[in-house]
Amino acid sequence: MPVHRQVRERRGNRRLRQWLKAWQEEREQHAAARAEARAYAPLRPGERLLAVACGVGGGLLAATDWALYYQADQAWARLGWEQLGRVDWDEQRHVLVLTGLTRAVAARTVLRLAKDWRLPAVAAERVGWVKVVDQRISLNGGAGARVVARRLPSDARVTWLVILDSGLDPGDPGVRAGLESALTGLRAVTGVGGSAGSEPGFARPW
Repeated sequence: MPVHRQVRERRGNRRLRQWLKAWQEEREQHAAARAEARAYAPLRPGERLLAVACGVGGGLLAATDWALYYQADQAWARLGWEQLGRVDWDEQRHVLVLTGLTRAVAARTVLRLAKDWRLPAVAAERVGWVKVVDQRISLNGGAGARVVARRLPSDARVTWLVILDSGLDPGDPGVRAGLESALTGLRAVTGVGGSAGSEPGFARPW
């Protein structure tokens, strides 16, 4: 066999061994992260673990069918999918940005990932799944609101959220009456009821 061919084969075999070693290490790290998430993340009874990721600082992230959990200063934080307005993933910079929808969570959560293991795709899918209705309605002439109906992942009930335009007061009787009328019509058209409560919640503007 020519010498140059033997050299090429040895290089090819070395690259294959290196690839297999890296693949095995990645698989072991992923399995260890999933085991750690199952052991330590404060999942609620009935939640299913769907994906995990590792943050740049070594913290763990866990995506379930109900929420995203992530470690912040050694403690765990929870973001329910119904609390989020959108998910953005910068693959080049490995930055996951979560935009809060309800007032109970931060307006913007930025997480830098060292290993994503498809968690961003799972997060985007879950936030898309909980959204049932996303509709613009008019109130008081030109002003209005965005109305969003979202499933509660834990039991698939539906909750309604209202995102008022700037300057509109949710305590104003006229605004409340207009919202009630618009919501009644929207529920009739979409067939989506307010099974999670008779009063809609108010969300922050996007």
